Amino acid sequence: MRSYTIHHIDAFTQEIFSGNPTVTVLDADTLSVDEMKKIAMEMHLSECGFILPSEKADFRLRYFTRSGDEVKFCGHATVGALCAIATEGRFGCSSPGKNFYVETNAGVLPMSITQDSRGEYIYSFDAPKIDLSVAPYKLEEVIEALGIDPELIDLRQPLMLEKTNNYLYFAAKNLQKLGEIQLDFPSAIRFASQDQIVIFCIATPEVFDGKNHIHARGFAPLVGVPEDPFTGSMQGGLYAYIQENQWLSPGVKTVGVEQGHFMGRPGEIQMEAICHQPLEVRLHAHAFHLFKATLTF
Repeated sequence: MRSYTIHHIDAFTQEIFSGNPTVTVLDADTLSVDEMKKIAMEMHLSECGFILPSEKADFRLRYFTRSGDEVKFCGHATVGALCAIATEGRFGCSSPGKNFYVETNAGVLPMSITQDSRGEYIYSFDAPKIDLSVAPYKLEEVIEALGIDPELIDLRQPLMLEKTNNYLYFAAKNLQKLGEIQLDFPSAIRFASQDQIVIFCIATPEVFDGKNHIHARGFAPLVGVPEDPFTGSMQGGLYAYIQENQWLSPGVKTVGVEQGHFMGRPGEIQMEAICHQPLEVRLHAHAFHLFKATLTF
């Protein structure tokens, strides 16, 4: 029999049953890839994170979806892993103020655990390399392929592709229209499968909470996730998209993004550009720790 410590965490929120739920599995080096897939499928969350040793960083993170697919990077499972590390005091994290280098399939990324002015933990990580350009599709064709009513989409804004993660970005007309969007899931899977498009991000500069700047929704039919409550991995590309299309007022340094409200699981993140040429983005998030358990099999 083998036993593994797991933590269930709601990422991108400070409230229970909000944000994006994830499970982190510690000391996963004795798990096979097939076992990681089966654990993720059993948990049936959009993604689970697995912490393993690394020869090139402080530790390694691998991410599996509930359909058993491995993805290069996952934001909420990263936040969950950092929360689990803080809770356990792993990797020298006996108190806030710890920096890490973490190996992922999207590269080695800087991450940190700090505290805000209220003493709440802040989990920060750099977005993977951002490579955004005009997409090689017509926006009207994508909308039709996804089964979206074109009246809900702002056709004046471009369709753009972030190539590191293979995410597509486009805009809704406003917040109300964004909330009305529904995908034809079978049709969306067929389209996404053609070029392995992992996520469709649709956004608007209208928000529920006035301290934020952008509301986004993220759909991932290719990996079995009809809609993600909050998608950390798409935020770097989203920052590049809103910068490219001048959605922000001059002088805005920190961008607040909200997501999940239309699913009843609101979450948010703060992000900032730490370098503009090339664009590098750092994200800051909170998390709510639900429980710790032991998985034995």
